[in-house]
Amino acid sequence: RGTKHDVVEMARGNAEKFLADEAARIEQANDQTLGAVRELGRYLGLKEEPMRMECFDISHNQGSETVASMVVFEGGLPKKSDYRRFKIRSAEGKPDDFLSMREVTERRYTKLAEDEMPDLIIIDGGKGQLSSALEIIRGAGHLDVPVVGLAKQFEYIFTEGSSDPVILPRRSQALYLVERIRDEAHRFAITFHRKLRGKRNLVSVLDHIVGVGPKRRQALWTHFGTLDKIKAASVDELASVPGMNRPSAEAIVHFFEAQRELRGKQ
Repeated sequence: RGTKHDVVEMARGNAEKFLADEAARIEQANDQTLGAVRELGRYLGLKEEPMRMECFDISHNQGSETVASMVVFEGGLPKKSDYRRFKIRSAEGKPDDFLSMREVTERRYTKLAEDEMPDLIIIDGGKGQLSSALEIIRGAGHLDVPVVGLAKQFEYIFTEGSSDPVILPRRSQALYLVERIRDEAHRFAITFHRKLRGKRNLVSVLDHIVGVGPKRRQALWTHFGTLDKIKAASVDELASVPGMNRPSAEAIVHFFEAQRELRGKQ
């Protein structure tokens, strides 16, 4: 009675509000994952819900350091343990997204068993990239897996055998899911491309330092990860890297100090 009754009623009200908020959060999370998967399957007219989706993207700098990424979503959520990265060999030195897409899909699917195939393959690109991927995937005997191309603009989805794209409704959970998958594939590809480009730049710069050969360059890259971190490192930090010694560490520090002084005079 009295104050104690008021405290109990307040606790009951707080509990009811918490449960209602939690139920709404769970419902929203379900809409954005499994609900979005089912919705996407309906819009694409798929026979089975695309519970596992694999998406590919190509990244390069005018044909240099061409890479491909494969990201995987299961139940509407990323499965990062299944992500894959590919260094593209066939199109190195010349920008050719079609040839790159042929190579990455060939490396991924030609030796894959039918029961290991995903429920949906998404190619980040328009009709050209989709055609390149389809030629490889269908040629490998995978005739039933749906393959679609996602246009760079407007998120239009191109499907096999149709000239008209599927346009997902704005603000639909299916569209948001496709955008998340596309953005994740792009991020993963860009990250790998930048890493390779940084490693190449590191090699070209350290080539000019006496006492730093291929093994020490690799050791420095493994330890520091970027050229900027190597530039900022002290002699003691550099010398502590496995395979390095103090004279080589001092040579690196002096080299970058001389570069900074030269830029300051220009």
